[in-house]
Amino acid sequence: MTQVISTLISALLPVVVTLMLGYFAGFRQDFNGDSAAEINKLVMNYTLPLSLFGGIIATNGQILLKNIQVALWIFIGMVGGYVIVLLVLLYLFKNKLSIAALRTLAITGPAIPFVGPTVLGALFPAKSALLVSIGGLVMNIIQVPLTVILLSSQSKQKISLGTNLKNAFKKPVVWAPILAFILVICGLTISPDWERCFSVLGQATGGLALFSSGIVLFEKKPKLSLPVWANTLTKIIIIPLVMYALMKVCHVAPQTLRESLVSLGIPTAAICTIFANQYQLAEREMASTLFLSTVLSVFTLGFIIVFLGI
Repeated sequence: MTQVISTLISALLPVVVTLMLGYFAGFRQDFNGDSAAEINKLVMNYTLPLSLFGGIIATNGQILLKNIQVALWIFIGMVGGYVIVLLVLLYLFKNKLSIAALRTLAITGPAIPFVGPTVLGALFPAKSALLVSIGGLVMNIIQVPLTVILLSSQSKQKISLGTNLKNAFKKPVVWAPILAFILVICGLTISPDWERCFSVLGQATGGLALFSSGIVLFEKKPKLSLPVWANTLTKIIIIPLVMYALMKVCHVAPQTLRESLVSLGIPTAAICTIFANQYQLAEREMASTLFLSTVLSVFTLGFIIVFLGI
């Protein structure tokens, strides 16, 4: 148990510290809301597209096919969860499309690329890279582009759906991961030298996004409102619980169940706060959700690990 808590803290502590460093920078007035917007512009147009393209193009398609079962369950949890949560927010809770899209990404998008290597690496050392790749692929080629399209469709200007799609696909964060995935399907591989070309700037994405979120958190003042609690508890408790029940009904192999549930139980990704800042929508809610889900996931992930006997 002590080892489990130690592993989780070592994985999540950098997230909290980087977030708090951004908060401190805001407190010292070294950076403000305009600075956070500029950082997010850098992330959205350069570091994140490079990170997405480089991460996907380095993925081995053959290894993915050999582990299709765990890939399928992570896909169901992230994409199936995305569709269901979006519909519930739209039609049951009557959210606007833009805020529903943002909350849906916060609830169904785990921070696998940032937190996954440490948590999954400690629990499943032989498969951690694969699990991070699967989670990153699903988020980057489906959840992120779809969220951008839905957010763009809520533009104040009355423009057609076709024009919205065209505008969305002009954004590097949308076309870069899709292009990389198409190249992987076509069997294209790149050398390690070329992979590093994408990682030098791309690796800054997670840290910049968290630092910027900390600035926003200071500017907007954290508030543990009902939507923040709803986003967080759905992300770290309800989604893993529903997936556990579904996998037990389907008699999924124990190892696949463990790998899928831990991957889906990872806290909210920082990309939500970037989108919130970029579209000036629910900035405080997203930053507060990121903070709360990261802190509480020490306990929920610990419970999952102990309950499943990992």
